[in-house]
Amino acid sequence: MPDISKKIVYIIDDDRSIRESLSLLLQSADLDVEVFDLAEEFLQCKPRHKNSCLISDIKMKGIGGFDFQKELVIRGIKIPMIFLTATDSEESRKRAKKSGAVGFLSKPVDDQALLDTIHWALSEDS
Repeated sequence: MPDISKKIVYIIDDDRSIRESLSLLLQSADLDVEVFDLAEEFLQCKPRHKNSCLISDIKMKGIGGFDFQKELVIRGIKIPMIFLTATDSEESRKRAKKSGAVGFLSKPVDDQALLDTIHWALSEDS
């Protein structure tokens, strides 16, 4: 049976190299990680709501990050979300903040900034 007290981070990004590098980083920080290349795949799983957070790209194949966030709200899935993007803009930052995201980081992401944001999100969720 999985240890539900252990913190888990869900990564949703259609770029395999991003998923792999983030997964390795987070595992080295003693976090459980589950990766998905499409938001639709995540929506088919049964995520843990406690001790968890999401990292999602904004622009992806299929459902993009902002529409994904809306779908989570519709489904009553309350997991802190951190957005990553390769196309940073003031409009995207405002939209992320308005959607309730707990973080917004640009790619390539600074490892320590990401870990700090994740730990903050997880502390807010516990």
